[in-house]
Amino acid sequence: MNKAISKILNILTTVLVCVLMVSLVCLVVIYLFGFSRTPRHELDANTIRQVRESDNKLDLSDYLDYRIVVPCVSAVCSSKGVDYCVVGGNENQKSLYNQVDDIIYALFNENANVTIVSEQDGRDIWKSRLLGDGVFFEWLSYVRKSAIFYNTFPDMLSQNITNEAIKCMVIYPVGDKFEAMAKIGNDSYALYRPIENSSVTLDLKKLEMNYPITFKFAAADNTVEDSFDTKVRVLPECLIIDEITMNNLDLENSLNLDNQNLYLNVFKINTVKASTYIDDAKNIVYVDEETSLVMGEKGIFYSSDTKNGIHISSIIGNSEEYEFKDYLCICNKLLADLEIDIGNENVYISDIDYSNDYLTITYGFKHQCIPLLFKGVANPLKFVFKDNVLVSASIVNYNISEREDTNTIIQYLTIASYLTSEGEGNADFRLFYDSEYGIDKIFWFVQQEEYEVPGEKP
Repeated sequence: MNKAISKILNILTTVLVCVLMVSLVCLVVIYLFGFSRTPRHELDANTIRQVRESDNKLDLSDYLDYRIVVPCVSAVCSSKGVDYCVVGGNENQKSLYNQVDDIIYALFNENANVTIVSEQDGRDIWKSRLLGDGVFFEWLSYVRKSAIFYNTFPDMLSQNITNEAIKCMVIYPVGDKFEAMAKIGNDSYALYRPIENSSVTLDLKKLEMNYPITFKFAAADNTVEDSFDTKVRVLPECLIIDEITMNNLDLENSLNLDNQNLYLNVFKINTVKASTYIDDAKNIVYVDEETSLVMGEKGIFYSSDTKNGIHISSIIGNSEEYEFKDYLCICNKLLADLEIDIGNENVYISDIDYSNDYLTITYGFKHQCIPLLFKGVANPLKFVFKDNVLVSASIVNYNISEREDTNTIIQYLTIASYLTSEGEGNADFRLFYDSEYGIDKIFWFVQQEEYEVPGEKP
């Protein structure tokens, strides 16, 4: 009798344990599937951000490319002979730039010496340096020294580089050493000197140039002003070249609106929550609270605010403080994600601006070192950040191809230098190749237009 009862109890205990195990497994399955199906917007925001940060660590150096900061004009200058420069093909520019990259490193690294000189104190020194022996570089726009350094030496991101905005620079010998003087923003100059025990040397005789042409600086010719119909003050670093020939171009918008998913993913648009419609201009518009993405023939336009925009921690990972180099790499990465090749040598950094708590990084297109205008717009690629959040972006991409027919610009030419008017407003003039007019007419561009973001929120 007791054995029978004991056997029954053992069976009941076994059954109860099995039931409990099955119940536990069911609860685990229900919990897992229930959590995974929770709508994304109902999850805790901090949890989502932590997951993003852990899964999206960015190797900054992968998105740096020296070709977007290669100077547009490279020259070897002589105080006794003829000055030679290259102003055309990108390969020529890279050749001379690469020959002196060790010198640029010696001048720009964090241990080098930097001295800022006022316009008044530096004006005469600058002119004398232009007319002496040295190497001259000019960029299409004022480019931050840190952008030049990090893109040229991506393995040196750990260095803290000063952020002067450089337009042009002369590297010149001083005894058996060398120094450099650069024209920077705010009408000032910067003097760069390597550390005392630097072993790097500058030998101008060893520098090689492909297809050089002769030129002289405006600083060496006092009659330049008389050649212009408009009264202007020609800057001393303006290059005077007898003539230059350039192929006309065909420009084609390469953004593919059939690839909407790519653009939606890059700008992190939640297609489940966002409303969508087609506006009067036939743009495709997505709207999610304060975030909008407009896609159409004129390009792609993203807009948001600091609460709903793309926090850079979702791209680069969490950090106590973000630096300029982080933003630079993020912009380069966004262009790569949008399938815009910054290494195709037609893209360059055209402006970096800090104002009113906003950081704006813009890119332009160039051909043979002359900036391109697209229906009056010079900066078709733009990213705007505030409080570590991407709040605005404008993306217009073009395929650029040469035609067989050419145009020749005769007389005086400044490939990238500004001409500053002496009239009202002191407006800046410069040469552009316009997609509508070509270069059979010299096009002095006074004020940039901005792309207006099409489409309005419903």
